[in-house]
Amino acid sequence: MMTRRLIGAMLIAGPLLAACGGSGEGLDQNGRPVTGGGNGGGGGGSTLTPDLQSIQANVFTPICTACHAGAAAPLGFRLDEASAFAMLVNAPSVEVPSLLRVSPGDPDSSYLIQKLEGHAAVGAQMPLDQAPLPQATINVIRQWITNGAAPAPAGMGLLTQLAAVAPVENEILTRSAPAPLIAADGALQLTTINAANLTVERSTSGQFDDAADVTRVHGAKLDVRSRNPTVFSLELPESERMPGTYRVTLRGSGPVPVLDSQGRPIGDFTLRFTIEDLP
Repeated sequence: MMTRRLIGAMLIAGPLLAACGGSGEGLDQNGRPVTGGGNGGGGGGSTLTPDLQSIQANVFTPICTACHAGAAAPLGFRLDEASAFAMLVNAPSVEVPSLLRVSPGDPDSSYLIQKLEGHAAVGAQMPLDQAPLPQATINVIRQWITNGAAPAPAGMGLLTQLAAVAPVENEILTRSAPAPLIAADGALQLTTINAANLTVERSTSGQFDDAADVTRVHGAKLDVRSRNPTVFSLELPESERMPGTYRVTLRGSGPVPVLDSQGRPIGDFTLRFTIEDLP
C-alpha cells in the first residue's frame, strides 16, 4: 500500500491490452506487443508484460535511459534500474507538480502516461526526438499502473539497505533542487525512525570535524512515497536550505536503531551533498 505524508514533522528531522487494429504485426500469439526492434517497441527481445521488471528491461533501459540517466538527466529524472521506481511512483512531476509521475491505480492522471501519449500540458512527447512508443506498448505500462504500480522483485540481501536515489554522494545542488530522495531495498518499520537515529547536519567547511562548524538542521520531514519497498524524500524547511555541505545519517546501530520489517537493524546510511548560494 502506497502512502504519502505518513510521517509528520520531526524535530530533526479488462483484457491485458486494449484491442489493436491492423494486421497484428508486432504482436505475439496472445496479442501482446513483442519488444526487441521496430518503431520504439523496446530492445529486450522479449514479450512485454505489465510489471516493472519487464518494462524496465524492454522500455526504460533500452530507450529512456538514452537521456534519463546520470547527472545530466533532464530535471534530474532518471530511469535507470536503480532509480526508476523511486523516481516514478508517487513522485510529483517537476513540470506539473500537481500531478504524480505515476499515480498507482490511475494511469490517466499519471504524468508519465501523458508524456508518452503526447497530451501533457508541458513539453514534447516522449521519447524526445524519437518515434513515439506504440500504443500497445504504452497500454502495457498503463496496465502496470492500473494494477497498482508494484516494484520489481526485491533482492535477497541479509539486511535491508538504504541508497540515495538523488542527489548522489557529494553532488552539488541549488537551493531550489528537489528534496533528497532515499530508497530501501525492502520495507522499514517507519515508526522506528526518530530524532535519535536520523540526523541532518550542515557544515560550512564540509569537513564535519569541528563542532563549532557543524549546525544541526531542524524541522526536516519525511515524505513517504512507498512503504514496501520504503521510499521517502527528506524535506528540509526553506529557512534551513542554506549554503553549505549537508550530512544525512540514518543509524542501524546504537541503542535506538532503525529497523526493517523483520525487526532487524538496517545498515548505517550516510549521504553528503552541497547546496550552493544560488536560487
